Amino acid sequence: MTNIKAQDDVLDRTKPPKAGPPKDVEFPVYIDTTLQNGINVLVIENNKIPAVSIRMVFKDAGSYYDGSKYGLASLTAEMLTKGTSNRTATKIAEDIDFLGGSLVSGSDWDGSYVSLSVLRKYLTNGTEILSDVVQNPLFEDDELARLKEQRLSSILQGKDDAENLSDKRFNKIVYNTLPYANPPEGTENTVKNMTSQDLKEFYRENYLSSNLIIAFVGDITKEEALKITDEYFSKLPINGKKKFVNNNYIQDENRKKVYIVNKTGAVQSDIKIGHIGIARNNPDYIAVTIMNTILGGYFGSRINYNLREKHGFTYGARSSFNPYLLSGDFSVDTDVRNDVTDSSITLIEDELKRITTEEVTDEELETVKNYMTGIFPLQLETANAVATRVINLKLYNLPKDYYNKYISTINSLTKQDLLDAAVKYIHPKDMTIVVSGDAEAIKNKLRKFGEVIVYDADGNIFNKK
Repeated sequence: MTNIKAQDDVLDRTKPPKAGPPKDVEFPVYIDTTLQNGINVLVIENNKIPAVSIRMVFKDAGSYYDGSKYGLASLTAEMLTKGTSNRTATKIAEDIDFLGGSLVSGSDWDGSYVSLSVLRKYLTNGTEILSDVVQNPLFEDDELARLKEQRLSSILQGKDDAENLSDKRFNKIVYNTLPYANPPEGTENTVKNMTSQDLKEFYRENYLSSNLIIAFVGDITKEEALKITDEYFSKLPINGKKKFVNNNYIQDENRKKVYIVNKTGAVQSDIKIGHIGIARNNPDYIAVTIMNTILGGYFGSRINYNLREKHGFTYGARSSFNPYLLSGDFSVDTDVRNDVTDSSITLIEDELKRITTEEVTDEELETVKNYMTGIFPLQLETANAVATRVINLKLYNLPKDYYNKYISTINSLTKQDLLDAAVKYIHPKDMTIVVSGDAEAIKNKLRKFGEVIVYDADGNIFNKK
């Protein structure tokens, strides 16, 4: 009783204790080894839950390598689970469902992936199915026809989506000569003309052991992971045909004009303003992320406050840096009423000038530091999330201790660091303005920002004044 009373005399229990400084999260220790056939194997052992996740990423098999056949990488990746020499698409789905697991495949700009999640006791069964879809896909015509029909329907629906229209026009102008300018899902023309032979050739040239990163996370040892890799994925060829991709970036000389994608009868304008950004392995990436969070990266950001809370122009406004392996973009996005389209653009430009000329406040910096360091541990709660981050270390050539130092790196940033990042990577006088909306209702007001060029949903210029 004496000790308790003594503590009560010292502590003021009417006031909550002050939180200590955030500490770095101890990112799971992982094993990193490369086999003779070039497969990079990553293993994170965690036996707290009797389950295993296997995530495979094939570098150089993403949409960046579509060439002129836009949509090729994404169709190839989706078709992996649509039938093999041993199983039909239905059989694959039924077998995975019977195990209570999940099997998904897909692609993004920088690679294609296949992921398996399964209970430990069904690991062998699940791995057999994973091995089958990765090494023995058939790319059958009937399955491809079904997938193409779905894709074409999605592309057609996208022509009525204002955000989709502005995104595509923005990418075309900002990325210009880089493959990122092209639609990864394809166009009506490229998808219609895609053949199973196209997919087979892309698969043969890109799904190589030398391109493969495979991460094992969960109730599995290094020895088991290496044995599985050797036994189940040895059929993958080591080398394929060398591909030439034009990585030479040339800025569009007309990027500073105003581009409208016409959507007759629209009562809102979808605005997208920005320019070329940074690659994922840029050493200033964390500083840029914190700076952008204050600018427009979360609900309490400056841009959202100005356009939503202060002026009531929109339900939400945001800014983002979208980084890829070789490049990236920066943009501010929002939807507003037709009558405030020009006013909204002016407010956005004001915020861009402000972030590049004035230091953020102490309160803004502290709030966003707490926010970003607070959500980081939540992003590591699942095996797949951890596997993805480990693979990203390899895919984007990041330091092995990147995530171990993530929180301390954020906390070390100063107001001057963020101002330096803003000045270096945001250029208010070099912005491309794209608006998807009713051209007749908004184009006259937008001429104050530059020459206006109007496109239709298919990307054709139909009015230039």
